[in-house]
Amino acid sequence: MQATTVLPANYRRQSAFDLSKNTKALLGAMASGITLLLVVGWLLVQLINLIRPTALEGLGLRDILTTTPEGSTSITIPFQLIVDGVIACALVMITHELVHGGFYWRYSGQRPVFGIKGPSLYAAAPTGVYFPRNQYLVVGLAPLVLLTLVGLLMIMVVPLAAVPIFMLFITFNAAGAAGDLLIVVWLLLSYSPDTLFQDARTGTIVYAPEYQQDTVSSS
Repeated sequence: MQATTVLPANYRRQSAFDLSKNTKALLGAMASGITLLLVVGWLLVQLINLIRPTALEGLGLRDILTTTPEGSTSITIPFQLIVDGVIACALVMITHELVHGGFYWRYSGQRPVFGIKGPSLYAAAPTGVYFPRNQYLVVGLAPLVLLTLVGLLMIMVVPLAAVPIFMLFITFNAAGAAGDLLIVVWLLLSYSPDTLFQDARTGTIVYAPEYQQDTVSSS
């Protein structure tokens, strides 16, 4: 199936999903994001210490958590880590949404919508386009997969001073993809490949063939 601007005659709206209005899903995405941040960050530190062992020496990562002789713990974030983090965060915000938008454009043949919502950027599908499940899955997963690969490549070739930026870039991007991953799991577990999805900016609207709706309602 391909993306279409005409909803097939036998398709009907089945459900809708808005992560921001689903408290359990939102909490799950936040918990997943924190987990990904910690796990991916730790794995990248181990990887970089293997392939470019001197790249992280100046960051003072071992000094972030220190214990005083009295037994109290203090947290000190090195200034350079803050600078690298700001740069990495800005790169993630821009490139993550560009990749989403690029795949919307690739599948629909129409220019996606980019905008600013609160402190972050967003990419939305063109109005009135319906995407089959598998294309919608690719749109959701593309930023995590592609930007992780690009970031790993950059870690291997950029000057040592820039390695921490791309380490944080991959980490922040993985954490930011938690909501995308949650939606991908929801799509895989709940809907067949012939289901159509419409990006409504505030959420996702699901359209299914009438025979599939009958099956769902009788189960």
